[in-house]
Formats: sequence, structure tokens, C-alpha cells
Amino acid sequence: MTTPLRMPATTATKKGAGFLAEKAAERTVVLTNHGKPTAVVMSPERFDELERSLRHAADQLVQSASTLVAEKSEFRSVDEVRERLHARR
Repeated sequence: MTTPLRMPATTATKKGAGFLAEKAAERTVVLTNHGKPTAVVMSPERFDELERSLRHAADQLVQSASTLVAEKSEFRSVDEVRERLHARR
């Protein structure tokens, strides 16, 4: 992965959207204001790649959590539940 290009927002404004789009096609651009990041510009391909990675990570997290819950849970048949409910009356 290439290190993002840091660029003052004023420079990006002066050079124009075409320049910014050209740089973003090559690598991620971090726009700054007084040295602090204010925006990120990247290619659509990079954005899609990050979005896919995040979805995959979220899916893995949900799967792991559901497996953990399933391993810690007690499962009962309908008949067992019915018996337990009737026993409480």
C-alpha cells in the first residue's frame, strides 16, 4: 500500500479538481488544513476495495459472535419448553 499524499486544501483548490482527481487515481490524497487532515480523496476502485474489506470484516465479526452465542446457549425442544412452562403453573 502506498503512503497517502498529504496536500493542503488550498493547494488542491488552486490546482483544481482535475489535478486532484489525477493524483487520487495514483494514490490516496489527504487534504489538510493547518496540517490537520480534513478530507480524503481516493479512486473509486480503492473506495470499493475498502468497502468490500469492511463488509467482509463485519461479516466475520457477526459470524464469530453468533458462533460464540450458540456455543454458550442451551437449546431445548418445543416439548421441553412446554413441560417447563406447565411445571411453573
